[in-house]
Amino acid sequence: MYRQGETVIVTEKISKDDNKHSVGVIMNTFTHKNQLFHDVLLERRSVLTFLNTARSSKLSYINRDLTKTLVDTGDVVTNIPFKAMLANEQLPIIIA
Repeated sequence: MYRQGETVIVTEKISKDDNKHSVGVIMNTFTHKNQLFHDVLLERRSVLTFLNTARSSKLSYINRDLTKTLVDTGDVVTNIPFKAMLANEQLPIIIA
């Protein structure tokens, strides 16, 4: 489970054989029908909502393996000033 403000790697399926990886920050975590979902603010300033960590997701998911390998070891750090944005109420409002 990821907490608000944690950096994660999001994998988006572009085509059957092509994936795009993005760095993002967890904005919100919630449960729906006994499944854990996350809202993620990406570095390109777009938000993906209702993401989970299942690889069976059709379009986008939080890549646990890459997050563990790159983020948890300190190789990748987000440049989103999440704490400052949260303190100044500058985070986008998400309605899903």
